[in-house]
Amino acid sequence: MLRRLRGDDIRQLVKQMARRPAVLCGAALLTCALVLAIKLGYSRAKSVVVAARVPVRFFPTHVPVVDLFLGQQEQADSLCEGTDVCLLFYYAPWCAHSVAAREHIQQVALRLAEQVQFVAVNCWWSQGKCRKQKTFDRYPVVHLHYRRFGPIEYKGPFEAHYVESFIRRVVTPLTYLPSRTAVHTFKSHHEQGVIGFFEFNSSPQPPAYVTFLSSALLSLKRDSQGAVRFGVVTNPEVAEAISVREDETVYLYRHFNRSLAHQL
Repeated sequence: MLRRLRGDDIRQLVKQMARRPAVLCGAALLTCALVLAIKLGYSRAKSVVVAARVPVRFFPTHVPVVDLFLGQQEQADSLCEGTDVCLLFYYAPWCAHSVAAREHIQQVALRLAEQVQFVAVNCWWSQGKCRKQKTFDRYPVVHLHYRRFGPIEYKGPFEAHYVESFIRRVVTPLTYLPSRTAVHTFKSHHEQGVIGFFEFNSSPQPPAYVTFLSSALLSLKRDSQGAVRFGVVTNPEVAEAISVREDETVYLYRHFNRSLAHQL
């Protein structure tokens, strides 16, 4: 049974060790050996850390997606600048959500490759520019750029149908309404919307029309689901269906509420 050493016990132990110096030296050597063994084990434990493996492709080579698996953000920016419509898919290769979304992005890319530039960026690789420039708190993240306007972030479910619908809304932010029937159908299908009347007499794209297009894209940037839809009328007779007679006039409506016409 262990008991607490008293002062007398300690003095007696010192006297015994003084009579037998070999025991004292042996105890000292044993203590030093234990300290060295602990230090050596600790130093070896620190050297066990292995450098992270260099990433590999995330998307198959046969899919029309440029896979920047080393996080080359500058190359992604360059690709987007050279095309009208560019989709950026930011992923982390270990992330289960990124892996699940990959299949759906592949399906959409195979259908829309001729209209959209698809770029995937590994934003988790510590040595990549993406990781150093971006501060995402989740993965994956999808940004869509339309004619240098963007990014418009996609916030819907990562399923092929929804992602494709989102892209098509951004690619065609304005719905052309060539007839009164088209205007009526547009209003009946969308609870709230904005219809612009432009005759395009002065130039191919009047300044007011460019402003209207930018407003439609800004609306998608705030609400990627497109709750507010934008339509365009170019025929004066069709414009009369919404009581608009002046060129470059915008008609705002909302079901069960008052409509409003405003000239730009």
